[in-house]
Amino acid sequence: MPLGKLFGGLFKKKDSTVAEPAALPVPAPRVVVAAPLPPRPATSNNHADEKSTADDGDLSPQPPGLGFSGEYEFIKELGKGATAVVKLCRRLHPNAENQAEDEFDNLVALKEFKTSLLKKIKEFKREGRRMVVSTALDKVQVEIAIMKKLSHPNLVSLDAVLDDGSELLVLVLEYAPFGQVMVWDGDEQTYRPMLDPKILSYFPAAPAHPVQYAPNGFPEHLARMFFRELVDGLEYLHTNSICHRDLKPENILVGKHGVVKIADFGVAHFFDDSTNANAPVDNNATEATSSKGFVTNSAGTYAYMPPESLAPYSAFVADIWALGVTLYALLFGKLPYFSSDVTELFDMIQTVPVVVPEAASPELHELLLGLLEKDPTKRFKFNQIRVHPWVIQDLGADAVAAFQSRSHDAVEISDHDVEHALTKISSVSTITTMKLRGKKWAMKARQKTLERNASSTSVRSDTSDPPTDNIQAA
Repeated sequence: MPLGKLFGGLFKKKDSTVAEPAALPVPAPRVVVAAPLPPRPATSNNHADEKSTADDGDLSPQPPGLGFSGEYEFIKELGKGATAVVKLCRRLHPNAENQAEDEFDNLVALKEFKTSLLKKIKEFKREGRRMVVSTALDKVQVEIAIMKKLSHPNLVSLDAVLDDGSELLVLVLEYAPFGQVMVWDGDEQTYRPMLDPKILSYFPAAPAHPVQYAPNGFPEHLARMFFRELVDGLEYLHTNSICHRDLKPENILVGKHGVVKIADFGVAHFFDDSTNANAPVDNNATEATSSKGFVTNSAGTYAYMPPESLAPYSAFVADIWALGVTLYALLFGKLPYFSSDVTELFDMIQTVPVVVPEAASPELHELLLGLLEKDPTKRFKFNQIRVHPWVIQDLGADAVAAFQSRSHDAVEISDHDVEHALTKISSVSTITTMKLRGKKWAMKARQKTLERNASSTSVRSDTSDPPTDNIQAA
């Protein structure tokens, strides 16, 4: 059965204009003075923090408006938020290190920050007995330091960081041309799939009798494939002592070749070995990470927070809960818990049992209950997820072995990395040199990851063959 028929016209059509999705109704709490951060809107483009402002059909070049116009050609604005604007740009001078294999390879997403505004936005947080004051710029520096070290096919990569020495900071990010997997419909209070039909050729063929639990959810075989790739990307973060803390469909993008990529590390939090472990979670939850990384502030989105989030909790184990909520949304097109009233929502999350639709298979029912276990000490760990029957259902023996034996390279992030996250650039030639140096290192690291995980294609599905035709840009 053609995949397009499974969605009842919910795919974005060619040359169509996608309406701006509404924000998730309940934003994350922040203690802020000066210029408060507004609710985080959903987006139908490359970054979930920004609200769509451009017509998808208009790709004509516009005036650059960048401090580095000699290096990149501005195409269109992808989105705009409280502290940043994201622009789709094209490299003007591709070279041996970044020769394009297709039309997407020379496209990048430039995320511009006005550092003066970031410095004014302050947040107060208690660390032990001390009250620590941080700014939004501090968070950006941590985000940059983390992203520069990460190299995984299921994460949006950071190619370069450009600082013009005044108040403009630009992150050169990998462009995910097919946007986020789902958008939130605020009027209907449901999710809907958001995939371009042109990418369907990269996905496994639908089984003879495809299962789809909701008209606005993904077919089960696609949701399963997405889920496995999310597990790979998220476990890589956790292996490197990094938690995401805001995992949701809005922060899951689809890159070229249909590869799922986790985006938005704006509230990612890195915990070193000195972090105090208050009441550690046992049973080696997420292996070495659950015994540290306990937090008391509530970064992220309310509807994806676990029951334990009102007390000090493991953000790593909380990521598993958010992974479960995300899988629920992918399959059923809705949230397991939702209320516009924050108090009622948290009461539901803490006390109301998870309701899995009756149509779900016993294996899926068991998996969702394991991911959405209210007791964090009993919540599924990665080693349980990787062997679960529902997760590996469509894989052959070799693909199962590859998926279950996946290993990840560890990276180290130091105070020095954070302090030097912003690189001062004085000229376009310096920018080019710096970018190539960073690109070369990143490409080598990614190639190593790809070689180690050479069987990742077969892990998608035993029936999945890479297409031979090229995708054309919308």
